[in-house]
Amino acid sequence: MIEIRDLKKTYTIKGSKEKVNALRGIDITVNDREMVAIQGRSGAGKSTLLNIIGLIESYDDGEYMLNGIDVSTLSDGKAAKLRNQRIGFVLQDYSLLEKYNVKTNVMLPLLFDKLSSREIDEKVNRALEAVNIDDLSHRKVAHLSGGQKQRVAIARAIVNDPSFILADEPTGALDTKTSGEIMELFRSLNDEGKTIIIITHDPIVADQCKRKIEISDGRIVSPEQVEK
Repeated sequence: MIEIRDLKKTYTIKGSKEKVNALRGIDITVNDREMVAIQGRSGAGKSTLLNIIGLIESYDDGEYMLNGIDVSTLSDGKAAKLRNQRIGFVLQDYSLLEKYNVKTNVMLPLLFDKLSSREIDEKVNRALEAVNIDDLSHRKVAHLSGGQKQRVAIARAIVNDPSFILADEPTGALDTKTSGEIMELFRSLNDEGKTIIIITHDPIVADQCKRKIEISDGRIVSPEQVEK
């Protein structure tokens, strides 16, 4: 469960003293097994919020509780461990190693754990099967289509069996048909019990989630809707 109260984040523009209020008192609750869209225009504060939820960025003020843990009390090491074990990330640009094959890309999060080669193979194969690309295990990422790359990114996000999947504009670089397939995959993962938060500016993508939260200029501008 994610509980955020009065969350604030300010940036100082590089090379000047000017400050930007990225988040201006955000209140959000995301229950386990929800599929939520955080919707807004470019610059609204969506990615900043996602990075804070994903324990990548810190915040200036407010409270963030992740499964009852006050994340402000975590050391960098404990935050990194929690992030690797509990949170999977899916990004618009895939963030894959193009020169390496699918299996190598998917296994990367497992390298932080003390696992045998057999255990790694089992986890990677299970993740690839879940996204229906187990036949592409040894193909180089550079030779894949955009939709296939996004499936690799999702497999990498779920290989550690995280509780939460955070996706930042996961369909932004895809055509309409492939976007629909990726959203169907997210819904399937949600049906299996994963909590999914999707950052998007696309109302069509947001409408496919069970709940929508709209953000503008660092503030929530629509009430949190009841889950469908």
